[in-house]
Amino acid sequence: MSDTKSRPLAPAPPGANAALDNHQRRKNVGTACAACKARKLKCTGSVPCASCVKSNVECTLDKSADKRRRGALKRKIDELADKEELLVRLVGAIRESGNGHVMPLIDLIRTDPTLDEIRQHIHLHIPQSELELTPDLAQLSREVQHLQSSDRSRPMRRMLEAKRAADSPRYLVPAHPWTAVVPDSHFVSHLISLWFTWSHPFRNWIDRDLFLREMQTGKRSGRFCSPFLVNSILADACAYSDYPDAFTIPGDTASKGLHFYEEAKRLLDQEAGRITLPTVQGLGILWSCAARTGRDRQGWIYQNQLAYALQELLQKNSSLAANPDLDTLRMVHGLNRTVWGLFNVATIHALTDRSRPSIPIPDRHRLPPLRHEGGPDDIWQPYPRPVAGIPGHVDCLFVALSNLTPIAYEVTRLFELPPRADLAARVTVLHEHLQHCADHWPACLKGTRLEAPHILCLHMYYHLIVLTLYGVVLSATPPSATDRVGLHARAVRLSAARNIAHLNCIHRSCWGVERMPVSNSSCLLGALLALLDGLDEPENREAFITLSVAAKSLTRRWDGGRNLLGIVRTTAQAQGVALPAETASLFTTFFLPLATTPMSGVDESPDGAEESSPAG
Repeated sequence: MSDTKSRPLAPAPPGANAALDNHQRRKNVGTACAACKARKLKCTGSVPCASCVKSNVECTLDKSADKRRRGALKRKIDELADKEELLVRLVGAIRESGNGHVMPLIDLIRTDPTLDEIRQHIHLHIPQSELELTPDLAQLSREVQHLQSSDRSRPMRRMLEAKRAADSPRYLVPAHPWTAVVPDSHFVSHLISLWFTWSHPFRNWIDRDLFLREMQTGKRSGRFCSPFLVNSILADACAYSDYPDAFTIPGDTASKGLHFYEEAKRLLDQEAGRITLPTVQGLGILWSCAARTGRDRQGWIYQNQLAYALQELLQKNSSLAANPDLDTLRMVHGLNRTVWGLFNVATIHALTDRSRPSIPIPDRHRLPPLRHEGGPDDIWQPYPRPVAGIPGHVDCLFVALSNLTPIAYEVTRLFELPPRADLAARVTVLHEHLQHCADHWPACLKGTRLEAPHILCLHMYYHLIVLTLYGVVLSATPPSATDRVGLHARAVRLSAARNIAHLNCIHRSCWGVERMPVSNSSCLLGALLALLDGLDEPENREAFITLSVAAKSLTRRWDGGRNLLGIVRTTAQAQGVALPAETASLFTTFFLPLATTPMSGVDESPDGAEESSPAG
C-alpha cells in the first residue's frame, strides 16, 4: 500500500465564505418578509432583511406564519419565557410599591382582567414619580401590551375541562326528568350546588332539604319540586358557572343560562294557570333572573304574576294548619318560608327602585322560630373551591332578615309621602328601630369574625336601609352649610356606604371576587351613589374605588352588571361629579371615556339600555 500525501487545497476567493453563510441562512429561513413575498425574492429572515435594506423599503416579518414544528416550538418557548419574566417582575413591583397603589392593582387582578387592562391600570394609577423609582413596574406596563395577543390564545377549554374533571358537586341530582336542555347529570348537579351555595342562603324562599329530597327521587309527582322550578334555578345558577355548557352562545356572557331560561318559560306556559308551591317559587327566581340580566319588562310581568300567584296559593292553603299530619306540616313550613323569603327580596328590590314592595308584610305568626341547628347540614362551603366549610347559620340569618325587612318596608312608604315637617323625626325613629333590631341578632351574626357571604350580605343590607332612609331626608331638604339636619343625614349616608365597602373587602379577602352573591349588587349600587356626594374626602374616595372594582367583577358574571356601572356613570355626570381617575379603566371598558372634570347635564343611557332608578 503506497504512502500518499494529501494535496493542499487552494485558498478560497475573497467573500466566498460570506456567500456560503448567506446561502446556508437562506436555506434555514422558515418564512419570508411581506416585501420579499410580494416581489418573490429570497429573504434572509432577519428584520430588516438584506433585500429590504438594499431596496430601502419597509420590512415586516410575521413569524407566526412559520408553520414548521421547530418554529412553532421556539415561539412557544419564547412566549413562556416572556410570561415567566413578566410574572417575576410583577411580583417584584408589588413587593416594592406602596400599599396605596398595590391594593387597587391586586383588586383588578382578582377580577380576571386582560393583560391590556392591567397595563391601563398601571398607566393610570401609578404616578410617574413612583414609576421612576420602580423601573420594573414601568417596563411591565410597556410590555403587557405585547403579550396581549398571545394571552387571547390560551387553551381555556383544556383548563376548564381539567377543572371539570376535578369538580365534585356538593349535591348530586339527576338531569332526567327535570330538564330537557342537557342530559348531563354532573352539569346539573354542578349548577344546583352553585345555586344553593352562592344565591340561596340569602335569597331563601325554598326549603333546600325538601326540594333536594324530591329532585333526587326523580319522581315528578311531588309537592316541592317541578321541572319549571328546576329549570328556573338552573337558569339563575349559570351566572356562577364557568362551564362552556352554561353559555347558550359560546363566550357570550349575556347568553348565560338563556337555554334554561327559555325552557322555564315554556314549562310555565304549560302549567296553564295551575298554581302550586313550586310554581310560585319558580316565578320568584324568574323575576330575580330577569332583573339581574336587565330584562326589565319581563321582570315586571313576573313580579305581577308572582304577587297574584302567591295570594292565590295562600288562600288555597289557608286551612292546612287544621291537619297535623307530617306532609301537611312540611307544606306549611315550606309555604311560610316562601312567603317570608319572597317578601324579603321584594323589599330589597323596592329599596333599589324607590318604590313600594309588590308583596305585603306577611302575618307575624308565619315567621319560623329561631333555631341554632348546627351539625353537618349547617356547614357552608365555598363550592367549587375544595376547602373546609364554616358554620352557615342559615336559619338564624333567615329569622334576622325577616325581622329587619318590615322596618325596610316602612322606609319604602316614605317614598310616596310629600315633604313633611316631622320627616326628620320619623327617620330618627326608624333608625332607632333598625339599631334595636340589629342589637338583638344572635351572637353568630355579629362580632368581628364575620366570614360567610350571606351573613356579610345581611350587614350590607342593614347599611343599605340606613343610607336609603337618610337619602329621603336629603331628597326633601338638600343640605346647606348651616343645615344641621341635612349635614347629619349626609354624614350617616357616607358612613353606611363606607361600611358596605369594608364588608365587601372582607368578602374579597375570604373568598375573592370570582363569585359574589347577586344580592350584593343592590348594596354596591346604593353605596356607590351615596359616595358620589363625598369623593373629595380620601376615605370616601378609597371606598368608591373598592366598590367600583367589586361592581366590575359582577359584569364578568352576568351582563346585567353593565347597568350598575351605567347608573353610577350617568348619575355622576348628571350631578357634575368627576369620578376618580383610578376607576376610569373600570368604566371605560363598557362606556365612552369619562370626563376628568365636572360636567353638567345627563348623558344618554349606554347602548340604549333602560336604567333603573338609583337607590337612596
